[in-house]
Amino acid sequence: MNRMPNRERVGDDGSVMPMATIFVVFLMIGAWALVSSSQQWTTRRDAYATAAAAARAAAQPDPIALRGGGLFDPAAATGRAEQVLTAAGYDGTVTVDGAAVTVTVTARVTYAFPSPGFPSTVTGVATATARRGVSGSETGG
Repeated sequence: MNRMPNRERVGDDGSVMPMATIFVVFLMIGAWALVSSSQQWTTRRDAYATAAAAARAAAQPDPIALRGGGLFDPAAATGRAEQVLTAAGYDGTVTVDGAAVTVTVTARVTYAFPSPGFPSTVTGVATATARRGVSGSETGG
């Protein structure tokens, strides 16, 4: 009867454990960064969308001003933009320069896993210009 000789163990029991632990930690950090950055991106997108909607609402020609030959009333434009901001639940500033209305929205980011290094607020800026007719352009940044 031939028996294989007992081989001495080399002493590598558990050598995979540190590597697996490091791998899991890196996966968790990657998941955390992905979730946090997607929450920041979503808030920034919402802030820009709200700024764009407020700027478009503000740049709408005022019917009373149109009857008098004007394009729009800056005070009424600011009021319309602020109504959109209030309805959306955001804070922002409205600037009227001639026929151009610029709305800046600042939104607080709510992170599932808060941590240092990620901004607590993001900003969305949009500009719309009042024009006669139905064609016009909107820019934002």
